[in-house]
Amino acid sequence: MPNEVSKTDQFVRRELEKFGVRYEEQGSSNPEIKKALKGASKTGSGDGKPEFILFSKDNLLIIEDKLSFDRLVKHNSNEISGLDLEVGRNLAISNFAVNGAVHYAISIIKKTNSFKEAIAIGVVGDTESHIIQPYLVIANNNEIEIKKLSQVKTMQSFHPEKIQDWYDKEILGNELTKQQKDILELQKIAKELHEDLRNYGSLEGENKATVISAILLALMNNEFHESSLTANMNNNDGEKIFDAVDKLLKRTGIMPVDKVDVLLNKFSFLKTNVVLNAKNDTLNMTPIKYYATKLRHQVFPFLLHHENSGIEFDILGNFYGEFVRYGGSDGNSLGIVLTPSHITSLMTRLTDIKSHHFVLDPACGTGAFLISAMNSMISQIKDDTLLSKVDKAKQIANIKKNQLLGIEMQEKMFTIATTNMILRGDGKSRLQLADMFKVTGCHHDEFEQYEQEKLKNATNSDFLSLTKSPQIDTTKKIPFADRILFNPPYAQGKVDKKLTEISFILHALSFLKPNGKMAVIVPQSTMVGKSKEEKMFKRKILKKHTLETVITLNKNTFYGVGVNPCIAVFTAGQPHLENKKVKFVNFEDDGFVVRKHVGLIDDGTALDKQQFLIDVLEGNNDDYSTKFMVKSEITFEDEWLHSFFYFNDELPTEADFEKTIADYLTFQFDMYAHGRGYLFENEKKDGDKKGK
Repeated sequence: MPNEVSKTDQFVRRELEKFGVRYEEQGSSNPEIKKALKGASKTGSGDGKPEFILFSKDNLLIIEDKLSFDRLVKHNSNEISGLDLEVGRNLAISNFAVNGAVHYAISIIKKTNSFKEAIAIGVVGDTESHIIQPYLVIANNNEIEIKKLSQVKTMQSFHPEKIQDWYDKEILGNELTKQQKDILELQKIAKELHEDLRNYGSLEGENKATVISAILLALMNNEFHESSLTANMNNNDGEKIFDAVDKLLKRTGIMPVDKVDVLLNKFSFLKTNVVLNAKNDTLNMTPIKYYATKLRHQVFPFLLHHENSGIEFDILGNFYGEFVRYGGSDGNSLGIVLTPSHITSLMTRLTDIKSHHFVLDPACGTGAFLISAMNSMISQIKDDTLLSKVDKAKQIANIKKNQLLGIEMQEKMFTIATTNMILRGDGKSRLQLADMFKVTGCHHDEFEQYEQEKLKNATNSDFLSLTKSPQIDTTKKIPFADRILFNPPYAQGKVDKKLTEISFILHALSFLKPNGKMAVIVPQSTMVGKSKEEKMFKRKILKKHTLETVITLNKNTFYGVGVNPCIAVFTAGQPHLENKKVKFVNFEDDGFVVRKHVGLIDDGTALDKQQFLIDVLEGNNDDYSTKFMVKSEITFEDEWLHSFFYFNDELPTEADFEKTIADYLTFQFDMYAHGRGYLFENEKKDGDKKGK
């Protein structure tokens, strides 16, 4: 039986429907719970009827809601921390959400054998503004204990995929969530592999990630097992890895022939590398067999876990990041800054990616943005109750095959990205080895015709030539996208201003359909746009496209890299109107903190803070100050940052002054690091003499 139709009921119901699990209203079909609710009415007579009751994983959730904010909770007059739970007394459990939820939880725990713990949740308000207050009700030595828990800003904290992390932190008091522990363990393995690859394989630079990619793909071939590898060079373990990958890719038809050839060309050195294929006396086996065994037992379980759970952590990208960190200039000289998973997830939400969209990353690196978009799109399909299993399978296959578009000009990154997508059940996504500035956007029917013509005109000798010496195709095309997620190469425009981040942004916008959305993460100095060339690019952007939002991020987002980042969101094909007000947000307090020996981790508030950001941007929450967000009209000459438009009329303290100076010095260093010089330096006009 459904609840009364109130705004709060509707809000809670919509949130629970996102869980993809069965929930019940006004009662329970579980025999034990149903029996326990007999005579448990809040008024003292009749059966108990919780407004919502469900299981998230193994956790029993009982939810009561009220519309008015003053109906959240009522305490005992003589005990501030206690709840008024007397049946009929002032109707507290009838009129207050928390009291009612706790009342039902106590009834169930006392009267059942199977349930000795429940999470009672009181909700007040509606979609636009609400309070969610959970309590833990637990039986301890035949006594009922009631513990107030921290308020959450979104019901998604109780989602089946997230509730364990919430439970670990909020109830068990664990500093790290399971996902954070997994990440730390994988980082530890990556460090060990870095040492192993260098010490036993004499590998440096990009070859470390290439070897890992090849072995992981070989392990995906069910006909291959690392036990078939030998302890001497006579049987060539590298050739066995290569053949296993070759058979996997060609037998399953998982990817087009030209992509197969690019990958096999990249992996071919495994067959000829003497050190990798010779028995190592310390290991008593070949390094290749040692790496394969370690990956099978230490990494593959994580891959299976993350694939099944939909968690976005980019394992292979994380490995590459660790190898770059310990490999000197391999990544930094190329402007490679890998995007953390909580940022890829946020940018996916900021662009409101739907399951039918075509998503492009024009500098896809290891493929982290495409993975995030894919997870979001597939999740929407799985949660669609109107689709049959067959239709869901067809749509998910189409997402993987056709709707994920990627361009990457560096062969090593292209190899990692392609491997990454294969490891996640893909491979046919439209990844291209190309320079984004030499790729043409076109309509989808034109693209399909182009692809068919290219395939028809291709010959075996073409593919053979590609295998011997792969080249970047400068005549490629890519279909116009609905959404772009983008992290352009950093610090490439010190000499050539055409390679500044703002230039990448302008060109990327040309790949979008009209009204398409793009979220791009760049250094804050990009939004300053101090040079003449950068102002020209900004002017061109506003002439054809609209800037919607700029979000200043936590300075430690790229911890250890030294980049002060921000996210900019654009709408393509719509000229920026003079009276258009852009949203500028200071999201430095995002819930992520740096912990010694750990790095950047969620302090337990990140999910709620991200939801607050989304609610503010979507107009569902106006309870914010200008310190958080300001709206302003802009010109191409303005600095597109919150700090430029924010006016603080409060008298600064000495601590404020010290922080401002520190922030300025950090920002100015960022300007210099990206070749932009001193912020307040006067530009020389044409015709000015040297030295004036």
